[in-house]
Amino acid sequence: MNKEELKRRTDEALNNMRRIRDEIRVDLHLASMDLKDRWTELEPRLAQAEKLAEEISDTSRKAVEEVVAKAKELRNAMKGQRNGKRPHA
Repeated sequence: MNKEELKRRTDEALNNMRRIRDEIRVDLHLASMDLKDRWTELEPRLAQAEKLAEEISDTSRKAVEEVVAKAKELRNAMKGQRNGKRPHA
């Protein structure tokens, strides 16, 4: 993968992460204490991923994608809780 493609993919993942982060922040006030604790652990990792994304590398892209996956899990757990489903860890 060339540097231009790597940057494009990293930017896509970063934009996705930011969108999910914003969705989580909107839903946070309705979340259970467990989900709020998970957010407290995840939020600093989002900031670290943004910083890491500045160095365009395969490692940074993978790190951003990993944090995006964790953010998606949390967002889905929050949506599940809002819809009356029990959140899972």
